[in-house]
Amino acid sequence: MEDDDLQRPYSVCTRDDLKERITKQIDVISEIFCVSNSDATVLLMKLRWNSQLLSERLSQENKKLLTESGLKPVDVTDSNQDLSDSSCDEFYEFFDDVDDDGDDVVKVSTPFCSHKFSTTYWSKYLDKNFFSVEKTLDTISCPHHDCGASVGRDTIEKLTVKDRDSYDEYVLRSYLEKSKKQIKQCPGCSYFIEFHKGTDAEEYGLNVVCLCGHNFCCRCSLETHRPVTCNNASDWLSRDLQKLSEASDKSLSFLWIEDNTETCPHCLSPLEIGLGSLDSKFVPCGYCSGSFCWECMHSEESHKTESGTYGDCLEPVEQDPLWNVEVVDTSCLDRWEACEVSLVEARSELQAFKESDNTSEEYIRIVRDGLMLIVQCRQFLKWTCVYEHIHLEYEASKKEFLRFLQDYANTLVERYAETLKEDTKALSAAQLVCNVPAVTSSIGNYFYNFSKALKDGLDAVKVKHYDDFAPCWLCDRCSSANTWLHKACQMCCESPVVEAK
Repeated sequence: MEDDDLQRPYSVCTRDDLKERITKQIDVISEIFCVSNSDATVLLMKLRWNSQLLSERLSQENKKLLTESGLKPVDVTDSNQDLSDSSCDEFYEFFDDVDDDGDDVVKVSTPFCSHKFSTTYWSKYLDKNFFSVEKTLDTISCPHHDCGASVGRDTIEKLTVKDRDSYDEYVLRSYLEKSKKQIKQCPGCSYFIEFHKGTDAEEYGLNVVCLCGHNFCCRCSLETHRPVTCNNASDWLSRDLQKLSEASDKSLSFLWIEDNTETCPHCLSPLEIGLGSLDSKFVPCGYCSGSFCWECMHSEESHKTESGTYGDCLEPVEQDPLWNVEVVDTSCLDRWEACEVSLVEARSELQAFKESDNTSEEYIRIVRDGLMLIVQCRQFLKWTCVYEHIHLEYEASKKEFLRFLQDYANTLVERYAETLKEDTKALSAAQLVCNVPAVTSSIGNYFYNFSKALKDGLDAVKVKHYDDFAPCWLCDRCSSANTWLHKACQMCCESPVVEAK
């Protein structure tokens, strides 16, 4: 365990570390109660790796426990019967091509029964019913449907290397299954995160940093998403993000049409006009063949005088929009995308950092911790955009304050990155120790208070109570009254707007 792990509520361990721990637990039970390692493994798996409970039961009801676990000899009607050649109905239904031909095929049975099967049969049976199944079972039993003998390592050792490796992984899965509240695998690598005893993984698992640099949430296995909940993060990634992207693309399309086209006053079709190539101010419509003036939007006929010449333009026509499009604020999406770019850059710098033989361990630790801190800050800033979208859609004052906090936080992170980069070039641990910790403390305190403010709902911003407002709002265009539940004027819309729930 590293020194940093003592300061955090969790530690990072490898697959080999867990396997070594499992082996020690098996050896202790085997030595104290004089059972084989194979039997000790079977017993621990059956009792969900609870060594204390297993010790009590072995002391008080040894024979009963061994019998229940299939670790006592099983009576067989005909011990010489080759069950591999029996009807497939007596075994698992998927074995219709059960056995190999020839008398030289090695037959394997458990130490507690005489039901012999070929190694090929064993491999298929174990893979189909245990190794390839997502859920681990407490006991692996003999393939014979009436046999309760347990299959342990002593039987597996007689099979192929692949079967032995698969069994080791199965035992590890069993151990992780009972420890799933305290041990989580990093989604970005093969490391495991183990929370210390007495630590609530649900509380402290929202922001876990693995040695590989990946930040994730232990509750939902998504990337760290503070300050929003797991459900909010899931909804954003699976639904809201796509909707906002589509709304943004749609808005850009309508803006382009509005800026680059004119509406024919005859048929109301949008026409793209290249004003630089026009010979006159009158534009022919390609849809209805009518002609109109692109300056005042009146027809060509209305410009003609009694003498047949063209007069001055008339008063410009105020055109209504072609579509009643609900305006969607996609500014949080723009900020999300900008933060994502910064986060990718921060992760790239962390992955690009290489340890040098010419630098001390303290220097390497400070630089790596600094780069990881930048990644965490960038990730937090990215998810504050989601917080804004979910909680502050109708609270302009709080939204403005949040964006101020975001901008200031972004400035702090950039300054911290510059300080770290400059001191890193100096290749001096003394200079890093002198400059970086002070800046680290400053940025750490700011983000702590930033996170706390969001958790409290930005209570520092005083918002007027709804009782101070009128029961409705008036449309600027038609002066119609609308309830606060409507985002757009009901009179101006061609179709009713669905009320917000």
